[in-house]
Amino acid sequence: MKHIILLFAVIRQRFSWVPAFAGTTFIVAMTVACAPREILLPAIGLKPYTLSDFPTGYTPPKSHETGQPMPGFGGSGPLDHTPLIFIHGNTVSARYWLPARAHFKTRGFADAGLWSLGYGWDNVRYFDSADLSVPSVERIVNSVMQHLSKETGQPVRQVDIIGHSLGVTLVRQWMKQTNSWHKVRSFIAACGANDGVWTADMYSRGQNRGVAFELAPGSPWLTQLNAGGETPGATRYMTLYDGTGWGDVLFPKPQQDSSALEGAYNLPYNREHGTWYDHLELPRKPETMDAMIAWLKQAPEPSRTAELPAIVRKGDSLSVDQPEAALHCATGEKNPDARNAVVQSLQLEPGIVTSCYAHNSATGLSSALARYKRGDKPLAPGKLTVSSAQMAKSYQNPIKVTLTASEPEAFIVYTTSGTPPNSGSPLYTAPVYVAGPLRLTAMAIAPDGRRSAPLILDYDISLELIEAERSLQRQYDPGTAADYDGKRKKGR
Repeated sequence: MKHIILLFAVIRQRFSWVPAFAGTTFIVAMTVACAPREILLPAIGLKPYTLSDFPTGYTPPKSHETGQPMPGFGGSGPLDHTPLIFIHGNTVSARYWLPARAHFKTRGFADAGLWSLGYGWDNVRYFDSADLSVPSVERIVNSVMQHLSKETGQPVRQVDIIGHSLGVTLVRQWMKQTNSWHKVRSFIAACGANDGVWTADMYSRGQNRGVAFELAPGSPWLTQLNAGGETPGATRYMTLYDGTGWGDVLFPKPQQDSSALEGAYNLPYNREHGTWYDHLELPRKPETMDAMIAWLKQAPEPSRTAELPAIVRKGDSLSVDQPEAALHCATGEKNPDARNAVVQSLQLEPGIVTSCYAHNSATGLSSALARYKRGDKPLAPGKLTVSSAQMAKSYQNPIKVTLTASEPEAFIVYTTSGTPPNSGSPLYTAPVYVAGPLRLTAMAIAPDGRRSAPLILDYDISLELIEAERSLQRQYDPGTAADYDGKRKKGR
């Protein structure tokens, strides 16, 4: 009885319109429907369970979505291989990967080299989205690399990543938005919606709207993610998926190969092996994990002592600063990958944007991606503008943002991850679609490399805004102000 009274007090405090005479049924219904357990359970003296199996000295970063320290696991001890980070899918957590952690240890992976952190909501009422979770993945990867560099006494330059379901498009968006392909030696994408999933709809209205807009087949978000190539950089790519159209219900025919990536080692496991593993089983069966392990072990270990190669520009000529390194370059919208021709130097062509990274095959290390453009005369980068109808403010529905540079010869790069853009950030070639609350930062780069001041736009597109504007108070009294302070709901 004491707990029920406390529950009612908490609900009355957070939802002032609940009548004081509400019955127990109403209280329980409201509790189940509205109250995040991080708020509710401590209020009645209970502690929510979270997985927190981290080594001494490691402080997990805070989730961008929840504002809470991320739960999960990581190990300690000797490390003789590239660290492996598991990224889970939508509405689940790092606990999903516990069976994989145990199996990989039996195959010789060090405890210190196996990590997974829960980046998002861990709740079917609050769906995650790739855009909103990118800052969390950035924090995960950087924190693991920094911790292991300190513990081992040698810099950790690269990690391997296995992503599942939403974790696939999330990791791909993280690498693209933060220009981090050089940090990932090998990426395994299991059951990802790289070409969409039938359960997603661009016109969805609910807490799942962000991810539904992103992963709808043919969505502008997927078009932007896949633009420039599906397997950029020196990163090795493998996909693991059903392929039959029957085992994984999220990818029925004709979407049975949505998970495949052009340029990757694509393994439609059920189709090739006659198995029927479903969406959650596929990455955690002993035989599929062994297939992933065998592929990971094909890659040589990167040097722990060598420096990253760097691209050197002199006038309109590009070269590298290490004799064993070479350039991988592509022009226009294309991003370079391991299949591009290898050259020691490159002369820039007039009026063409060229994207390159340097790779040293002897050390296994690469530079970050960088973009260049040749100009016949010095030009200032100019100024970036956005139309007044698309300025940063609160919106109910996804919008597209059109950017314009005052200097036509400049090219535009942008990020939606909250990180400052650099020349290797996504190249702006079409309006950027925004489906959730995020920061869009863009800048113009002149042919001689000079950069404009950044244009920073904070967009607020959330269900919380809709709930405030369509609340019961406003339905009974339309003159009531919308109770909205620009904050998203927190909790798992």
